[in-house]
Amino acid sequence: MSIIRKSVVAGAFYPGNSDILKMEIENYLSKVKVKDTYEKALGIVSPHAGYVYSGQCAAYGYKAIEQKNFDLAVIIAPSHNIAGYRFSVGNFDAYQTPLGIVPVEKEYVRKILDYPDFEFLPAAHSSEHSLEVQLPFLQVIKPNVEIVPIILGNQNSKNSVILSEVLSQIFKNRLDKTVFIISSDLSHYYDSDTAIEKDNLLAENFQKGLIDKMEQDMHYKKIEACGIGGILFLMHLAEKLKYKKIETLKYTHSGYINNDFSQVVGYLSSIIYK
Repeated sequence: MSIIRKSVVAGAFYPGNSDILKMEIENYLSKVKVKDTYEKALGIVSPHAGYVYSGQCAAYGYKAIEQKNFDLAVIIAPSHNIAGYRFSVGNFDAYQTPLGIVPVEKEYVRKILDYPDFEFLPAAHSSEHSLEVQLPFLQVIKPNVEIVPIILGNQNSKNSVILSEVLSQIFKNRLDKTVFIISSDLSHYYDSDTAIEKDNLLAENFQKGLIDKMEQDMHYKKIEACGIGGILFLMHLAEKLKYKKIETLKYTHSGYINNDFSQVVGYLSSIIYK
């Protein structure tokens, strides 16, 4: 019997009707123009709020990686509900959204689970939105994609390094067919000017590959990101694998949608490639 992780935020974070959902994503993508230089993308940072807020921003990353001929997406997403663990790998058979089934690549999941500190905690995935909201975009740009879903529990520098070491070993021979998707929003509930200052600093650190400064700025609360562990992981991975081109594709925040500039959430789409 198959173990399917069914959608828990369809109808809330994004439309629950398949036709409306597909049309909405295609509309977001149609409004995006990106360069045609991303066929060797390593991965993207993509926001995970409700689509009405962050969907258009997320479309920039997905429009860029659509250029790559990949069949596997490794999704690294933060836990908003459960802590006390390092890495939970979604050892399901598939995820389900209104657009259908997204198969989990079980062979690679098993390989990852062989490493210490990697486990499958179903509760970590059961109500987590940060990974799920990436799936419909993937289904639209690559209908036959398979995924490796990883939820980060305790996010810190050490765990980001461990994750980069493990995944660089496992995927080093199929990078041409793999992308890494880092799910993260940026600063939360600052006024617009403060949020933009913090988020621009994070984006600058990311674009310049300044890992130590990113960690230092996070420690002193100069920047903020709920998926900082995944962002640091992707920076370490790029350094190990010698992917040196990093670009910000789009930045925005919730105030531009709801006109409340007193408490905003920041959204970033960035890409690392050769």
